[in-house]
Amino acid sequence: MASCPLSLIAPGTKAIVTMVNAGEGLRRRLYDLGLVPEANVTVVTADRGSIIVSVAGCRYALSRGMAMKILVAPEMVAV
Repeated sequence: MASCPLSLIAPGTKAIVTMVNAGEGLRRRLYDLGLVPEANVTVVTADRGSIIVSVAGCRYALSRGMAMKILVAPEMVAV
């Protein structure tokens, strides 16, 4: 399962967080928002500067810089 930064995921795509590659302060903030490894995340919109994501029923706006530090893998669809 290949990982890529959250900022590169297309709107409407569901993914699973694989790793948060950030300093202690930002990592703690993202973990508090629910962006932890194995969490399911959906990109709602990715317009201009901010990326809006849905995690555990809540929506958050992240800067592209923050989203680059969150590595995700596309959710596998069962056939």
